[in-house]
Amino acid sequence: MDLPPMKNPMDDLFGEDSDNDSRSSRSKSSSSGNASSSSSSSSGSASSSGASSSKGGDGDGGGADSSSSSDSGSSGGREDPGDDRVDSYRSNNDNADSGVYPYENEEEDDDNEKDLFGSDNEEYTKTPALSTYSIPVLPAGWSNENHGGRGGMGRGGRWANGRGGAGLLPRPGGGRGGFGGRYQNYQRDERFVSELKLSKSKETLSRKTTVFQEPCELTSYSRVESGEVFFDERGLRLFKRHVSEDIGADFNQGYDTFIEKRDLGSEGFGDFLGSIRAKNISLENMHFVTFRNNLNKILGAAYNRNEPWEMGVHKRNGTIYLDVHKLPERPQTDLDRRRCYWGYCFESLATEDPGRAYGEDIHHVDANVEFVSVVKTKLGAHRVLMGAEMDCCDETDEGKRIYIELKTSRELDDRTVGRFEREKLLKFWIQSFVAGVPYILVGYRDDGGRLVRTERLRTKDIAHRAKQKNYWQGNVCLAFADEVLCWLYGTVKENEDYTLQFVHPFMRLELLQAQSCPDAITNHVHLLQHPSSPPLPPQ
Repeated sequence: MDLPPMKNPMDDLFGEDSDNDSRSSRSKSSSSGNASSSSSSSSGSASSSGASSSKGGDGDGGGADSSSSSDSGSSGGREDPGDDRVDSYRSNNDNADSGVYPYENEEEDDDNEKDLFGSDNEEYTKTPALSTYSIPVLPAGWSNENHGGRGGMGRGGRWANGRGGAGLLPRPGGGRGGFGGRYQNYQRDERFVSELKLSKSKETLSRKTTVFQEPCELTSYSRVESGEVFFDERGLRLFKRHVSEDIGADFNQGYDTFIEKRDLGSEGFGDFLGSIRAKNISLENMHFVTFRNNLNKILGAAYNRNEPWEMGVHKRNGTIYLDVHKLPERPQTDLDRRRCYWGYCFESLATEDPGRAYGEDIHHVDANVEFVSVVKTKLGAHRVLMGAEMDCCDETDEGKRIYIELKTSRELDDRTVGRFEREKLLKFWIQSFVAGVPYILVGYRDDGGRLVRTERLRTKDIAHRAKQKNYWQGNVCLAFADEVLCWLYGTVKENEDYTLQFVHPFMRLELLQAQSCPDAITNHVHLLQHPSSPPLPPQ
């Protein structure tokens, strides 16, 4: 079925990267496009006035976004040389010297309370394993790295997807010397069900208009230091606007008392599903239920071709549940753990803590304390209910609550800024965009773990900057995700279990048969059908 083009209310986050910018009438206006940065000479002149911006709940996250938590704490220090100058990435905003980050006036949508999803679910359940959006054919004579060389990688070429059309993105290193010869005897897993070959070019995907609707928060929950979960906002932290006063702070403070994040397994997903039941959120017209982490992986795979991942795929009552799978990691060194802690320490420095006196060192940082926002959104035709861990919140001058993502990175120089914008900013943008987070605060540190400066980024500006430099495009990520979700929904069967994996040599997404469903999902489906009955015993 062909869907008519729709206006994208998330254009304000996409900025000029959106194909619909010239036509969008729902994007919120803003007066400034520059990020603000604070240097070591800056000092805060205002403290946060948004203590009442939180609705007064307590809570904890519960495994919502464990990989993104580690991303924020680890810069790795392995940036490749880049050609761009660091000065091009810093802002000359007038507020930089004060270290205070004001928010632009934003117009409220008249239909803010309107249901985003409508009632076309019946048609969606008939979706084929192809995107409902047509893919334009490239002009004759088009030539680039994705279409040159022997064998060609255009539509219906050598690596068609087996479904009557092209796959998604091209194999790395196509043509001579590419993967065609080395991996022609590729052995499929015996659990193999279906595959989506990555042979469609980024140029083709960039010409798709994939609608992404503004995430709407439905509920939230929190995990406190004891590990107990509350379906309220008590775990939500308030952003500290005068964070620049901490320039020079040592991120190593409190490391000896750091409590690392424990792997909750499906228990974390169970807490997320429990918050859905506690709020009586209907899943009748919901196609995907997932943590944000899984959407990060899918959108990121449009460009990131060297990081393996997998996730569980379980279809129950017409809804596909995507379960986070954690792959084995190499043993961490003390420096790895310390760098991870630096991210958590910065989160503590950048948020208000009534229990910590002014100038007092950070101590007893617990990575398990979390706040998770539960939002509904729509990507293309796919309705998604998503849990996303939020670092902190603040208020605009008009009293609107907004979430802010907190990240750390090694200080940039002429050699490393290029890789930062190509790779790290892509991850930052995806994570914030899909959850509707408008601002990111980055704390830059030196190799010893001391805070050098801070910089506030607007999510909508990141994609525009990357597109201008031809690094990556946000709409390519959305178009890629639309293809993947269409393929998944049109392939998986009711009451069956699968594993979706993306592994070396990163030429395809593979759907494998799984033998079981996590207890958290089985219990959730059981309790939806029998609300007064006790949970099922563990399998």
